[in-house]
Amino acid sequence: MITIKKYIIIILTIFNFVYSYSIKDKCVDIINSYFGSDIELVNEEYIIPYDIKIKIENKIKQKFYRGKIFYWIIKTPDEINYALLDNSIGKTMPITYLVIFNNDLEVINSSIIKYREPYGGEVSGKKWLSQFNGMASESIYKFEKEIDGISGATLSVRSLTKGINKLSLLLPYVIDEYINQNYE
Repeated sequence: MITIKKYIIIILTIFNFVYSYSIKDKCVDIINSYFGSDIELVNEEYIIPYDIKIKIENKIKQKFYRGKIFYWIIKTPDEINYALLDNSIGKTMPITYLVIFNNDLEVINSSIIKYREPYGGEVSGKKWLSQFNGMASESIYKFEKEIDGISGATLSVRSLTKGINKLSLLLPYVIDEYINQNYE
């Protein structure tokens, strides 16, 4: 007979699988809406090597939520683009976001996939997120200098700014690993 504890574990495992599947689906929908349907998508998991993780965390002053991220290689007829999915902690809860980079490794789009805080949801707005467009690894943005604040969402703004900075620094390593795995 299944105990209540085992039953709860089974339900939570199923819920976790369905939940993570829907986040990836939302990412694919965002990528498709940005590029259209004439693309080829490759989705992978990138386990961040410890030395790279520490180097980026020390530079940005924010830890990675996990030791891995998910990414997409987006092949269009004209070029290759990249999308990275990560989480950053807002005030108390994780903010799940997707950042799309062009072939020059510049941010061309960012989207909030899931915002869990009761306040500060304005960071999901396209206008606010467009401030990151054109950002590359050499252009580390700072809250209150290059990035506008949002009243009532100061911690979320800081967290997302640092999170997008982290992904722009991580992207070259992700690309190197993908190329090494698939073309050498």
